[in-house]
Amino acid sequence: MGVAGNAGLGDAASLNRSALLLAAALVPYLPLVGAPLLVDERVLAFEVRKWISLDPLSPWHLPLGGSFTWRPLTAYTYWLDAGAGPWVQHATNLMLHALTVGLAHGWLRRHLAPGPALAAALMWAVHASHVATAGWVAGRADLLMTLFALLALRAQADGRSWACGLFAAAAILCKETGAALPLLLVVVAAVTAPPRGWRSAGLASVAVAAAMAWTLKVATVHPDYLPTPAHVGRALPALPLYALELAVPWFQPAGLFELSRDIIGASLALVILGGMFAAGRNSVGFALGWALAALALLPVVHVLPNDGGQWYLLLPSLGVALAWGAVAQARPGRWVQVFIGFCAAVTLAESMAWRAAALEIDRVISAAAELPAEEREPPQRQRPADWPHRGPSFCCGLPYQLFEPPP
Repeated sequence: MGVAGNAGLGDAASLNRSALLLAAALVPYLPLVGAPLLVDERVLAFEVRKWISLDPLSPWHLPLGGSFTWRPLTAYTYWLDAGAGPWVQHATNLMLHALTVGLAHGWLRRHLAPGPALAAALMWAVHASHVATAGWVAGRADLLMTLFALLALRAQADGRSWACGLFAAAAILCKETGAALPLLLVVVAAVTAPPRGWRSAGLASVAVAAAMAWTLKVATVHPDYLPTPAHVGRALPALPLYALELAVPWFQPAGLFELSRDIIGASLALVILGGMFAAGRNSVGFALGWALAALALLPVVHVLPNDGGQWYLLLPSLGVALAWGAVAQARPGRWVQVFIGFCAAVTLAESMAWRAAALEIDRVISAAAELPAEEREPPQRQRPADWPHRGPSFCCGLPYQLFEPPP
């Protein structure tokens, strides 16, 4: 009777954890379901439906998308729900986000005690920068890449080397910024020594190299997305700001030095970051988390300032979640619940800002489309301080071709 009772309590606790994670992964982002599709997203859906209807294998030999990149697995997901209505496509992103939260929790359990692992997963679920991938349907590539990266990390932890290699290749086939995954797997193998961890990292490296080679063969990447010295040099000064945002999700770097609230936010964030390092400096999990975050930033460092770039922070934020979980393990207390609750409130507010900005952009597009070309007045490009910081800007939602002068 006692054993059965304990088993029942364990099942109830597991259900409670699952319900809490699901709520954290969905509730702060629910306003996004009512947002219209931005132009980038409409173009993606049209392009994918057109080419796949002509040739079902077209995503494997055509560069698709605004940056002329090759993401075949992502293309098929757009094909599945294209034309189904904006709310369906937004709901698909939210379901993918919830799935990654569940996978992240399972992986974090390998490195932390149950309580801190749950806290780390909740922090990751409500990280405010994830509004970009949960809300922007074109950000689905980052969601899928991170999902397969998590599957690769869990396969490594389970000693399933071939599965790890396959999942790592799939991550690259969703988005090429998963190129850092072999490095992540090597570091995890070196620090935690999981069964067959080194073999998993080796197979993943071969699989990722093959996928990247084919990517470079097929893709014709737009020059703005190439890691040139000029792009890297321009992005490096902003890197500490994005690292600060990873650790303290309500800090908003896009308007720094232009809005007084951002200067105040940066000051508060630095204080919290200092406390975080003071509490976790002796923890292996803390060091591992920040190492993984730094490695995950490597493939995207040159494009981070692109329209705010919050969608690029999805995979790096997993490492910082592990670091916060290590802090929660070293310094347990009520502060964890308060911190997570505050982060969830910020994320909900930014989801509402995203929806409002998307509706405004949709209104501007609709009004401009109804005018003759010669009567259209191009809008002024917005300053970063004018954006909802993690919401859509006119740079990634407004079709400037609508406002080109007539021939």
